[in-house]
Amino acid sequence: MSIYYLGSEICEVAADGSVAIPAFVNEAIADKAAEILVAKHESEACLIGYGRDHLARLAERNERRRLDGEARGESAGAHYHRMRRSFALTDRLPRNATRLTLSGAMRHLGRIERHALFVGAGDSFEIWNPAIAMQCDDEQFRDLAAFRLEALGAQGVH
Repeated sequence: MSIYYLGSEICEVAADGSVAIPAFVNEAIADKAAEILVAKHESEACLIGYGRDHLARLAERNERRRLDGEARGESAGAHYHRMRRSFALTDRLPRNATRLTLSGAMRHLGRIERHALFVGAGDSFEIWNPAIAMQCDDEQFRDLAAFRLEALGAQGVH
C-alpha cells in the first residue's frame, strides 16, 4: 500500500517534546498504533518522518546508491555513512492517537523549539523549525512557512 503525506501544519511543541499529530500525517498512517519513525534529514536542516513500512524502500534506495557509487569508484565508507544516517540516527516516536513525542536528540538534530512545521513530502514528511524554514532557499516554501506562522499568530498562540 502506498502512503503519501500531503499538506502542512504548524504545531506547538510542549516542554517534554510532545506535539499534536497533524491530520495529514494521521490520515496517511491508517493504523493509529503504527510506529512513526523520525530521522535527521539527509540534506535539509530538518527532520524526516515516515511509517515503518517505509524502511524497506529506504533500504532499497540505499542499496541502489551503493551500487551506483561502487560503479563510480565511491569508497565503501560512503555507503556505511548513509546506512548509519538512515538507520542509527532514527528514533521510534512514542505516540497515541493524537500526539507523538519528539525525543531530545531529535529536537536537537532538527533544532526544533516551541513550534514544529510539519510538511508533506510524498512518501515521507518533514518537521522543520519554522524560523529555519523561513531561511530556506525555496521561495515558495518560505512563503508557506510565513503563512503558517502568521496563521499561528492570528490564533493568539506564541
